[in-house]
Amino acid sequence: MEFYDDAVNNLEAMTVAAQIITSAFLVAIRASGAKAEGASVDRKPSEFSANTPVQVFIVAGQSNAKGYNNAVEYRSGRVDFPRDRRLQPDVLFWENGAGWSALSILDSGAFGPEIGFAFDQAAKRPAERIAIIKYAVGGTGIARSSDYHDYIAALKDFNDQGNNWHPPTAGRKAGVLYQRLIRDVRDALAALDKKHIRWRLAGCLWMQGEHEAGISHKMAEDYDKLLSSFMSAVRTDLNTPVLPFAVGEVNSHNWAYGEIVRKKQVLVCQQDRHAVLVTTTDLSRKGSGGAAHFDADGMLVLGSRFATALSRLSGSDEAEQAAEGDTPGSGPELTR
Repeated sequence: MEFYDDAVNNLEAMTVAAQIITSAFLVAIRASGAKAEGASVDRKPSEFSANTPVQVFIVAGQSNAKGYNNAVEYRSGRVDFPRDRRLQPDVLFWENGAGWSALSILDSGAFGPEIGFAFDQAAKRPAERIAIIKYAVGGTGIARSSDYHDYIAALKDFNDQGNNWHPPTAGRKAGVLYQRLIRDVRDALAALDKKHIRWRLAGCLWMQGEHEAGISHKMAEDYDKLLSSFMSAVRTDLNTPVLPFAVGEVNSHNWAYGEIVRKKQVLVCQQDRHAVLVTTTDLSRKGSGGAAHFDADGMLVLGSRFATALSRLSGSDEAEQAAEGDTPGSGPELTR
């Protein structure tokens, strides 16, 4: 659970407790089997030709990008989580510098939007290979805590100690998370280059904003500038000037300033023709991850929506990338 959510979730925990207890028996039975199955999963990716073009997507943000849910709670534990989503050997996956493996849900049963996204995206691009680079950290924001002082009472003296997604600006270093994201993407792409695999950086799935929506009115009001500067810096640092961004809408949890951030997300996507908003307020959040987080059903749908959203951008963006010289092949020089 995200740190600032603790202040509001005690009452909500009581509200969702009945739902959790109702399905607990079925969930417990399925969990024991799922755990054993997950522990024995072979995550070696399937073989493919180095000439097969690889479309690389970034998944980043905070806890709803990470995934605070459990696959055994899918359909309230009454239906097994789809096997063809649980392990996807034809999809490459990179997280936390662990090297390339096959995409799968975690042994714990948790998963992020990459599961539904990759499955749908692979169906849309059968002649290509899909690869996911993921870096997500719960309870984190783009904003630098030192730039704000109007925090909610529960976080009066909040200090992120530099753990934010803020890009470098005006002589100030980038936040730790931004630096790590860029480094992870570069390392993952370099590993593909080492194997002489042709790739294209095809898009970014950004699921974040709850942080700013939950703790500071001024942060929420600034979110359009924060998000725009983040996207611009990522495109520059990864030498992909028209990198498509699918921006996950802040959900309808009772964030203090959620409506403000949602409006700012709309504004950014209206002003940036290489960005598209993905709606989330109707997605299910009834799982053991708490009311702030998408459950297994909601997360699977979220991934599919990301795939649909990026598909709407892909045609024009790929044409523009080619016109600007960002063509598939051994990756571009990554600078800064």
